[in-house]
Amino acid sequence: MLTFPFITNKVRKIGFYIAKLWAYGLAITPFRLLYLRSDIYFLLIYYIARYRRKVVRQNLLNSFPDKSRAELKRIEKSFYHNLCDVIVEACKLLVMKPEELKKHVHFKNPEIIMQLYEKQKSLFLALPHSGNWEWLGKLMHTLSPHKCAAIYKRIQNPDFDKFIYDMRTNYNLDMEQMLEARVALKYLLQRKEYLNMALIVADQSPMGLKSDYWTKFLHQDTCWFTGVEKIAKLLDYAVVFAGMKRVKRGYYEVEFELLYEDVKEASNGSVMEKYVRCLEKFIQENPDNWLWSHRRWKRKRAAESF
Repeated sequence: MLTFPFITNKVRKIGFYIAKLWAYGLAITPFRLLYLRSDIYFLLIYYIARYRRKVVRQNLLNSFPDKSRAELKRIEKSFYHNLCDVIVEACKLLVMKPEELKKHVHFKNPEIIMQLYEKQKSLFLALPHSGNWEWLGKLMHTLSPHKCAAIYKRIQNPDFDKFIYDMRTNYNLDMEQMLEARVALKYLLQRKEYLNMALIVADQSPMGLKSDYWTKFLHQDTCWFTGVEKIAKLLDYAVVFAGMKRVKRGYYEVEFELLYEDVKEASNGSVMEKYVRCLEKFIQENPDNWLWSHRRWKRKRAAESF
């Protein structure tokens, strides 16, 4: 079969420039009009495209067996509204200054981070897909004098990868670093003499390796990456959970919880277990804030793992 890679590349380029133009159009839109556009996207995504409706509905049914269908329906629709808001809000990072962004995110107990700095302690900021994680990443440097870095997974499309990378680092701060997951450990080892704060989204679905950590989460067997625990032990980092919830449209509150200060003293699996329990409690209290469209339970535990 004949293939025409140059056509595919050309189409990909055109798609990228259309998406980039759309993103900048959202970035310069005033907030009041921005959320009107978000409402339109909700109608398109939820009712017409029906984006992952089956996945979201099944995830909610399995996670909240005691809730009524009416309650689950309300959470489902609220989740999609929040998802559309997060998408359009992320585009605002292209033009928002740090001073403006600070007005939209309230850190409830930032002293937890400062206390670790005063104790000369580096840390992992373990963040789930809740609230607007992109906005939190842009404000890490305001929490303490730690050298900040965010660990991310590279996007396959190189144009989109560079665009997102530039959006996440456009403040041009010395402490504003993006680390691809594959090189994060090497980079942090090289910077061991500094006090570092590394942000990691710790609720990603892993590949299903034997090294993954399995535990009950929202009434379901769930596997987890153990990287945050292993690297924290290797580098002697503290681990802090960051629960970010929407207060109202365009405004968020972040509450920190110190999971472990001396990770080296923790038994294997205990850091992940504490993170999972913390996340589970957060989701039960803020069910529409989490990313339910994620195929979180696509892997099953092997029989010999029980």
